[in-house]
Amino acid sequence: MADASSLTSLSTPWSTVATMSDNEREEMLDKMLTNLAFCDDSKLQNLLSKLLPRAIAALCTQSPLVRNKGVGSGNESFLNMIICYVSSNQIGLQLAAMMLVLEILSHVNKRVKHELEIGLPLLDLWSMYTEATAAPMVRNFCIIYIEMAFERSRIEDKKTMAPNLLVNISKLPPQHQAIVLRVVLKVIGEAHSVNVADEVAVKYKLIRDSQDCELFVEFCLHVILYQPSSQSGACPAGLSMAQAERITGKQPMKNECLLKQKLGILNVIDSTDLPAETGYSIYLAACADRRGEELLKKKGSAADLDNRALITKLFLLFNGSTTVENVAPEHKVVPANYSLKIRLMSVFCRSITAANCFPSTIQCIFACIYGSGTAPRLKQSGMEFAFWVLKHAIMDQLRLMAPLILAGILKSFEGTSNQETDAISRETKTFAYQAIGILAQRMPQLFRDKMDMAIRLFDALKSESQFLRLVIQEATISLAIAYKGAPSNILRDLEQLLLDNSQVDKSEVRFSAVRWATSLFDLQHCPSRFLCMVAAADPKLDIRFSTINTSGVLVADNGHLPHACSIGCAPDSRHAVPVEPVLVIYVSLEMAIQGLALDEGKSISQKIDLIYPRVRDMLDYIIKQQPKVLECTEMREQQLLFPSKSYDAMIKFLLKCFEFEMSQKDSNSAGLEPTVEVLCLLIEHAMAVEGSAELHANASKSLVVLATYCPKLLASRYASKVHWLKQFLGHIDMDTRESAARLLGIASSACHASATSTLISELISNDNGSQTTRFETQHGVLCAIGFVTAECVSEEAEMLEAVLPGTIKRLVDVVNLETPALASIAMQALGHIGLRGSLPQVICDSESVLTVVRDKLTKLLAGEDIKAIKKVAIALGHICMKEVSPSSLDIALELIFGLCRSKVEDVLFAAGEALAFLWGSVPVNADIILKTNYTSLSMTSNFLLEDVSSSWLKKTYSEEKEASVDARVLARSSITKKIFDDLLYSSRKEERCAGTVWLLSLTMYCGHHRTIQQLLPEIQEAFSHLLSEQNELTQELASQGMSLVYELGDEQMKKNLVNALVGTLTGSGKRKRAVKLVEDSQVFQEGTIGESPSGGKLTTYKELCNLANEMGQPDLIYKFMDLANYQAAINSKRGAAFGFSRIAKHAGDALKPHLRVLVPRLVRYQYDPDKNVQDSMAHIWKSLVADPKKTIDELLDPIIDDLLIQCGSRLWRSRQSSCLALADIIQGRRFEQVRNML
Repeated sequence: MADASSLTSLSTPWSTVATMSDNEREEMLDKMLTNLAFCDDSKLQNLLSKLLPRAIAALCTQSPLVRNKGVGSGNESFLNMIICYVSSNQIGLQLAAMMLVLEILSHVNKRVKHELEIGLPLLDLWSMYTEATAAPMVRNFCIIYIEMAFERSRIEDKKTMAPNLLVNISKLPPQHQAIVLRVVLKVIGEAHSVNVADEVAVKYKLIRDSQDCELFVEFCLHVILYQPSSQSGACPAGLSMAQAERITGKQPMKNECLLKQKLGILNVIDSTDLPAETGYSIYLAACADRRGEELLKKKGSAADLDNRALITKLFLLFNGSTTVENVAPEHKVVPANYSLKIRLMSVFCRSITAANCFPSTIQCIFACIYGSGTAPRLKQSGMEFAFWVLKHAIMDQLRLMAPLILAGILKSFEGTSNQETDAISRETKTFAYQAIGILAQRMPQLFRDKMDMAIRLFDALKSESQFLRLVIQEATISLAIAYKGAPSNILRDLEQLLLDNSQVDKSEVRFSAVRWATSLFDLQHCPSRFLCMVAAADPKLDIRFSTINTSGVLVADNGHLPHACSIGCAPDSRHAVPVEPVLVIYVSLEMAIQGLALDEGKSISQKIDLIYPRVRDMLDYIIKQQPKVLECTEMREQQLLFPSKSYDAMIKFLLKCFEFEMSQKDSNSAGLEPTVEVLCLLIEHAMAVEGSAELHANASKSLVVLATYCPKLLASRYASKVHWLKQFLGHIDMDTRESAARLLGIASSACHASATSTLISELISNDNGSQTTRFETQHGVLCAIGFVTAECVSEEAEMLEAVLPGTIKRLVDVVNLETPALASIAMQALGHIGLRGSLPQVICDSESVLTVVRDKLTKLLAGEDIKAIKKVAIALGHICMKEVSPSSLDIALELIFGLCRSKVEDVLFAAGEALAFLWGSVPVNADIILKTNYTSLSMTSNFLLEDVSSSWLKKTYSEEKEASVDARVLARSSITKKIFDDLLYSSRKEERCAGTVWLLSLTMYCGHHRTIQQLLPEIQEAFSHLLSEQNELTQELASQGMSLVYELGDEQMKKNLVNALVGTLTGSGKRKRAVKLVEDSQVFQEGTIGESPSGGKLTTYKELCNLANEMGQPDLIYKFMDLANYQAAINSKRGAAFGFSRIAKHAGDALKPHLRVLVPRLVRYQYDPDKNVQDSMAHIWKSLVADPKKTIDELLDPIIDDLLIQCGSRLWRSRQSSCLALADIIQGRRFEQVRNML
């Protein structure tokens, strides 16, 4: 047992040991050794708690030799230290002290080595270690016994102490760091594999955002990556040998302990709330465990994957550093294992930074595709990353990487099967082709000078499985852009490549060839246009759909729209239809026929700069592909030279080329005659029996268009092909029949009088009225009779006496005897003849034509055949265009006026056109109607579809001859009286609608006639009155009429019109003209004010009077009328808004003075309970106000004043709209802005 004096020596604080003299230190150590030798094991722990710190403290010395020594191991290391000191000059007492310390520590080691229950003074040792003045020798021995002390401490003490060890760990020597980290990780494995207590987590959080944390997290990552290897000397994946040894120390780790440490690490990292980027690599490496996967989803989702430090760390993990030079072998990091690489690739494919980390990016891609340990899944990920890199790399990086990546992708195709069934292999190829496509867009110069890639992709489209074709198709289409600007020899080879691939079986190949043709070559490139024409007949819907655009033209991929002649108007007119920037091949001529006429001063070339190929060049290329185009036959062919849809697209495109060439200033039809001859041959071949009805219709109309430009050439050509044209008079398609008849009329102008007379006789004999004759044949013959006879009337006066009477007699007989359909066609033929001059009297009756057919026409116009009624109405107008007989004009007017109660809009518009022809000065003449693809005035002006262009309103033709002036004046007077006195203010809404349509037609078609000019004030008043109509058509047309009046009027008229509309909108307009009510006059629309007590309707004036009488309140009718007037006022405002929005486009500065009055009301009207009123006011608001916020801010005071006044209105709709507007307009305002209104 130790004596009392010995125990007293242990009470000396260890911090004072360094100040002792050598004798004192030797004496103290000797006593310690004696106490240690006599101490029982049961009391050893208490003894060591005092003895061990003082013994280690005794190692403190000023000797440089001692101070510079490192940590040894076991007795041998101690002996080596002593030997070193022996060689020094201070051997004496220091040597004796060292020997005693050595003996004490050796004794301690032997006593406690196998007695783990004997604890060591952990806190004192750690305090001694962290002492700032501690000697290196002291720290070296402290760290050894700290490690031993942790193994013997209670678990609670370990949990409390472990976080403290991490504080300032970054400042420790590397060897000490490894020991401390191993100690902490052992504690984490033992204590935190299940969870981490909050009080412990707080301590770990203290090291966040420090170098200590980075060191700790890095070591944790290494532990997570560590896997014991069964092979001696093998390095774990993701680590270097030095890192692996740092984890294990000198003893291998057991799997159970390693697992607990990894789970503990995840719990500690989770509890410390580290930045997502700091812990992301740990979460990723631990994904093999469910806990790691949870943390990756929970914490890793917030990580910034474009953090360069994080991505650099992950790339090192993936690639390792085995190939890096100037790195010691034990420090070379082995690449990560397969499963971790897969996870890392998913990260790289979401990081823009990862795409710009050259050369790590290249190493990663090639390791995936060609690495020694690669697999199909990793190859797929590598190819996906290659696509990501090519898509997102900056150009400086891409220039370095692109050639290498492309070479790698192409090499990956070698040795692969085109019919691979493995899903992963297919996905790998998918990304490979996508990478080629994106690379073609970003680095086109890699492909431009060689055909290899184009050939490879087109071959792949033919050979690869169906699953991949869509992806390859997209890549192929993207590659087309790369060849723009390629050398001429490459482009020539590409032409042949596309032609070869445009007819293969695979639809994807054909689709890609078409896209290449339109995107690679411009509109002047004839081979590509021909390929597009062929594609228009493709059997696949997607290819046909991709080539269809309703703009009516063949265009290139840039969306350019060519010139288009307005069919039925002067050849110099242009019309444009908006076009989207999409691929267009197939042409829709119907849209061209029905298109809008642009202002003459705004040609299509001003909107879209587009140049067509010369029509001769296009024809030559087509002939090169199909020489039979030049063969001429008198008989109609059976088979087509091209498929119907291809032929259709071909004709339309050639027609556009021709029109464009004719529009050039230096072009003339005489110089194009040989070209026109060849074009006619091509179109004639399209009329083969095998062709579709649509093709025949478009081809025949195209011939009429050519006749518009080259009338003499076409007339002389078809004068010798009359028999060929007559074949189409019985065609199943109505447009084809009418075009053939029109061409016969054109051709008859070049025929001899006798030949024309014979032709008319043959036509009349064919129209024998037999019951067995097909309707189509009768229709075609009647049309031909009209066109040919009309041409005779204008050219051969001598032939009139011989042919005209009989022709008129036959047509009159058809009108009187045949069905409504044929009767209307015969009337149409009479109308065409009447365009050239006044019709002669019928031979048998010695009466005018209209007198003879009057009764039949009355019945026909009262019938239900809408098409027949329209044709008859327009024919009446044509007949009266040159009519001089007052009686005939009166009959025509009577028949047309009889349509005033029709509820069919088309009939009303047809009657309006007829009245315009009766009035005179319509902007078309007989040649336009008879020798172009003219349909009607409404389709030519297009006013039913959108605003009428100002150029149309400026068109006018010379006034009629003096001989007809008197009769025409009377007719105009009758028309004016009928419209203004009877229809516009009628008690019947259908008559008011008819009057509106007819007045608008006269204003539109005859607006520049002096009588219309004189009537403009009355017309303005009438349209202003009609704005309050309940009928939407009437209201819309009235507002459009206001816009027309504004266009046609002088400055004073425009000013008056603007004032009138402003008055209507603000409620200050003059009182409208009263409309007389009769019993059946409709006052309200059905359901507006409910039903009568008996369930009857309450719409007409009679029904309202009956309700008032039944209720015993006759004066109630006045309240009903007041309600009706209020509804009319609301409708008037709505109509005025439509008219105002149209005028606003032209009025410009004229409206600015009225904005202060208009804006407050427009703001309120936009909150009206009636949705229709809201829409109309919003429409005018957009037209008037360019900057709504600025306007409201400027006029805020008058707006709020108006709303406050109307909040107290007697009308509920005004109160409601004002409150809604007020609540909306003050929202977000500053107090200063609304202070005066509160």
